[in-house]
Amino acid sequence: LRETNPLLKKEKIYSFKDFWSCGTSTAVSVPCMFSIYDRNHYSDAKVQSTENVLDVLQRNGVEILWRDNNSDSKGVALRVPYESFKSADNNPVCDIECRDVGMLSGLQDYIDSRAEKEIFIVLHAMGNHGPAYYKRYPKAFEKFTPVCATNQLETCSQEEIDNAYDNAILYTDYFLSEVIALLKQNSDSFETAMIYISDHGESLGEGGLYLHGIPYVISPESQRHVPALMWFGDSYDEIDRERLATRLDRHYSHDNLFHTILGLLEIETSVYQKELDIVFAP
Repeated sequence: LRETNPLLKKEKIYSFKDFWSCGTSTAVSVPCMFSIYDRNHYSDAKVQSTENVLDVLQRNGVEILWRDNNSDSKGVALRVPYESFKSADNNPVCDIECRDVGMLSGLQDYIDSRAEKEIFIVLHAMGNHGPAYYKRYPKAFEKFTPVCATNQLETCSQEEIDNAYDNAILYTDYFLSEVIALLKQNSDSFETAMIYISDHGESLGEGGLYLHGIPYVISPESQRHVPALMWFGDSYDEIDRERLATRLDRHYSHDNLFHTILGLLEIETSVYQKELDIVFAP
């Protein structure tokens, strides 16, 4: 097995092994994962006429900020503060494209100006989004070679595709470690936490399939089985870390995110279902 998470390995990370997406594309999964509806009851029409978890948080006095280095929020952040980091206008870390780590720029000032508030920040990262995996990381992270340096994945060898993808994971490892470093700076003043969940997986040539977006019912596991990580600052006393560690092999999905966010921010609302909260479920 390759070492693609050297920095996160040094942190106390809770990594959920059996976690599944709501859809196989950003357009479906992002609205679904922030909505109250589970995958079986989710629809585009329902989501457009219903408050999502960000709306619930904002109505309860939580300061919301959505920063985006991907396509956009797919309608989730329409009613909350939104900033695009897709260009050098906002993002100070751009080379062949703007980098996820640039979304951390100025965040400490944002946090400092809201010292008495509860804050919820979404960083919608580009991550490993295909097909141009080779563009998803700066040259310094090209540890595994040779790489597939084209959008036409079918013209590359399996080794070249895997190398480009794994280099992009190395960069995500760096990005998340920088997020944690920022949270650690603020752990004396706040109860700090990070949740990282992919919106969908990727096919890397298994069975002749590439990328993502195949209709859910016939999609391969690789497009639905997603990484999900959590990290908590030392000051987050309410977390039963031993109990959480026993849940890493349980079956979870995007359906759990809505309730887990409400639980972590201690939002009292009738729509909260504690049994779906990954952290605080009995």
